Amino acid sequence: MLRPSRLLVAVAAAIAAAGCQGPLHYTGTEHYSVVQGFETRRPPDVAVLAVSGQLPEEAATALREALRARLLDLKYAPVRLQEVDRRPGDYRPGGSNAVLEVNVSKWDDFGLYGDGTVVLTAEVRLFGGGSMDVLYRGRLEDVPVQASFVASTVEDRPTTLSQAATEAAGRLLHRLPVKGDG
Repeated sequence: MLRPSRLLVAVAAAIAAAGCQGPLHYTGTEHYSVVQGFETRRPPDVAVLAVSGQLPEEAATALREALRARLLDLKYAPVRLQEVDRRPGDYRPGGSNAVLEVNVSKWDDFGLYGDGTVVLTAEVRLFGGGSMDVLYRGRLEDVPVQASFVASTVEDRPTTLSQAATEAAGRLLHRLPVKGDG
């Protein structure tokens, strides 16, 4: 027969073990839309605008660079970021060039250097050149993204941030059609 103190310890251990089974799950949502006839309006070049919203400057920079890299993966020709920053009047929604606009309303990076997780609420919109038509829209609401590498030292933190931004960019552009050769 177990003593009351040992019984208490055993019950506490069982409860703790039951609560630690597997990763945490979040109830985030993802919404994507692609304009009908996208194939005929698909822009060859896309300028990625500076990320706006509620996130640290280094996270905004990492996300912008990750979005540009993801566009390259999808066979688009993203305009160099230095060019966009040097001539911002040439790169704006409704201007002559296609632009990708990103607004982040939540960048909860509390777990970034613990388990590599950021909880994100953001919207990305791709505007065609010469119009205010939105060709593609991706919206994430309270969606967790996780870095594939988690920093173990302060020196490694930029890598973790970059990995989380890469995952976030992939999720934001998840349904953007590949450009292809046509």
